[in-house]
Amino acid sequence: MSTDAPEPSLSAPESADTIAPLKSSQPWPNLFYLAIGGAIYGLLMRLTFGMHLLGLPAAAGFASGAMLNSFLFLVPALIGALTVFRTPETQRSWGRAMILPWLPTLLFVAGTAVLLIEGSICIIMALPIFLFMASFGGFIMWMVLRFFVPSRATVGALLLLPLATGAFERHMPLPPAIQFSDASVHIRATPAAIWQLINRATAISPGEMDNGWAFHIGVPHPIEAVTVDTGNGRVRKLRWEQGVHFDEPILDWDDNRYIRWRYEFAPDSIPPGALDEHVTIGGRYFDLIDTSYRLAPEGDGTRLSIHVSYRVSTGFNWYAARLARLLVDNSAQTILAFYQHRSEAMPAASGE
Repeated sequence: MSTDAPEPSLSAPESADTIAPLKSSQPWPNLFYLAIGGAIYGLLMRLTFGMHLLGLPAAAGFASGAMLNSFLFLVPALIGALTVFRTPETQRSWGRAMILPWLPTLLFVAGTAVLLIEGSICIIMALPIFLFMASFGGFIMWMVLRFFVPSRATVGALLLLPLATGAFERHMPLPPAIQFSDASVHIRATPAAIWQLINRATAISPGEMDNGWAFHIGVPHPIEAVTVDTGNGRVRKLRWEQGVHFDEPILDWDDNRYIRWRYEFAPDSIPPGALDEHVTIGGRYFDLIDTSYRLAPEGDGTRLSIHVSYRVSTGFNWYAARLARLLVDNSAQTILAFYQHRSEAMPAASGE
């Protein structure tokens, strides 16, 4: 007699602890699967660009490595595009295409920090661009995938695009942008007391520069600034933390009224690791030209004014110059605040 009862299954029952493979029906993609691929691509590109693209070191006045637009903009955009391309079709949306690329981008950036490829200053300055371009690349890929799916070979070729454009871009000279920063403060002290401090400020503590943004993102704190007489004239000697030291040969000097100096760096002025190579003072991308102070009696004290001229040279000055202005303006205000607090605390300032 036949029966319609189903035969028992010979397969083992599925365990509740078994990790299910990635399926297109899942509401969210495997985030680790997506993040690790994009992060590895980003690190490989950073290492490749860091080895002097195509084995050719950049000449003075030309960009190289991570300072190329091909790396700074194209690589994160392609991380975003790769992330969305690898996301299962049913899990794609324009919102996820904008946000998911942040995961591999942040993992990639963290990797450069752990491997000591990039310092904190460069990471903080580049991160807004990286995140924006990752979202942009992800959104563009989401739009493309709505109409057709490119082959893996096409995507693979696209991932090599930064190397091709970088090889061309590295032969383009960097445009210099000369900028100025001006600030002033009223100090309840005599011009002579402030002048003395400008030419001899010692035992500077980090707390006295606590309002300086640059010092919070990796610039070493100053320790002292002392003017000395040399065979070539007066020179202001600077010492910062981490062994940084440089000279400021004085160009103009009017006792208790006006002082101006330029900057001079020796080969050992900035020890390795003290500053990111991309923001080193006196480097190909950033330099201080001169600084001046003007002192004028005002009411019950003195008006101290500072004027700083500096250079920014990148292939993306529209962004870098604005960041530099924020940092230099803030540094100028921080220095003036230091002179204000020190001068007003001096016995001569209070008439003691």
